[in-house]
Amino acid sequence: MTAPSSPTIDFPLSGSDVAAALEGRVLRGEWSTGERLPSERELSVEFSVGRQAIREALKVLEERGLVGVAPGRGRFVRQVRPTSDGGDPLLLVRRGHVTARDLVVARAMLEGKAAALAAENRTADDLADMRRILAAFETEHSLATSADLDVAFHESIAIASRNPVIQLMFGSIRRLTHGIVLRSLTDRTVRGAAIPLHNVILEAVANQDPVAAQQAMTDHIEAAQRYYGHDLDVPLSDVLLRRAGDTPDAAAVLSEVGHSIAELASGDGHAASGTNAGTNAAKN
Repeated sequence: MTAPSSPTIDFPLSGSDVAAALEGRVLRGEWSTGERLPSERELSVEFSVGRQAIREALKVLEERGLVGVAPGRGRFVRQVRPTSDGGDPLLLVRRGHVTARDLVVARAMLEGKAAALAAENRTADDLADMRRILAAFETEHSLATSADLDVAFHESIAIASRNPVIQLMFGSIRRLTHGIVLRSLTDRTVRGAAIPLHNVILEAVANQDPVAAQQAMTDHIEAAQRYYGHDLDVPLSDVLLRRAGDTPDAAAVLSEVGHSIAELASGDGHAASGTNAGTNAAKN
């Protein structure tokens, strides 16, 4: 077993502090899948906390699907599965299981159909929201806000579909989508190919042309598949981190991209939660 890292959080620790430290070890691979965790007593000594704090921390890891319990065996590291009931989809990213290709394929299927339904079901208010978001996007210079607006536009399409399951499914990958949008916006080739299609999508939805809307959305999302190259099959979190260093203004981009990476690393970020970020930016 790999020697555990020393906790870096200031003492005294709470159960949530211990949970964060243990989660970090699991996600860094310091304990492999199926490996038994140290006992409550051992963890209590290591973290200088009572067993109650350890139990609280382990319960958090169990609820997040990172740790399982087996009779006579104790607690062990679980394999993160995409079909786990109630599992956090960001766990797959944090364990390096989701690539840009995975997300592009899924988004093309989901959002292509969402665009077709939006063309059939959109209202005048839906169109007004889409136009307001795109107008703000076209004049925005901040990378982070541009990404918020880009994702907000896609979410407005899902909302206009009037299909609650599609809306729920989009919500479940929203933070992942925010990450890949940041990657695309830092790539002039991808941006040049994909961004003009925003208006093509909007026009098809406005004209109530579901076939054209679905095709435009699919072409828009699959621009990444055509131009990402090696990045298609690299863990999404690694792509974001490396891409930030490839831009002319690396320091500024790292600051903004780092926020999205932190979301992927923690699963607790709120910069891209709901339509609020993009919609609020569009209104300001």
